[in-house]
Amino acid sequence: MPALLAIPALISSLIAGLSSIITYLLTTFGRKLFIGAAFITVYTTLLVTFVTTLNSEFTNLLTTLPNNSFSLAGLSLVPSNAITCATIVVTAKAAQMLFYFSIGILRVKLKA
Repeated sequence: MPALLAIPALISSLIAGLSSIITYLLTTFGRKLFIGAAFITVYTTLLVTFVTTLNSEFTNLLTTLPNNSFSLAGLSLVPSNAITCATIVVTAKAAQMLFYFSIGILRVKLKA
C-alpha cells in the first residue's frame, strides 16, 4: 500500500522533468526546431495509424466477401505484400523529411 502512495509523486516528478527538458530545448534550439520535430512526429504517427487501419480493413473485407464476388476478384489483383510496400514508402518519406529538416538546422547553425 505505501508503494501506491508514491505513484502520484513519481508522476509529478516525471512531468516536471519533461517540462524542464522541453523548456531547455526551446531556449537552446528555438521554437522553429521544436515545431518542426513535433510536425515530423505527428506526421509519422498519423501515417502509421493510417496504414494499420488500412491493413485491418482489408483483412476484414477479404474475410467477409463471398467467394464469387467481383470485389474479391479485384482485390485478388492486389499483391499480398502491398501494405508492407506502402509502409516502406511512408517510412522513406518520413526519413526524407527528417533528413531535410536536419540539413536546414545545419544551414542555420553554420550560417550563424
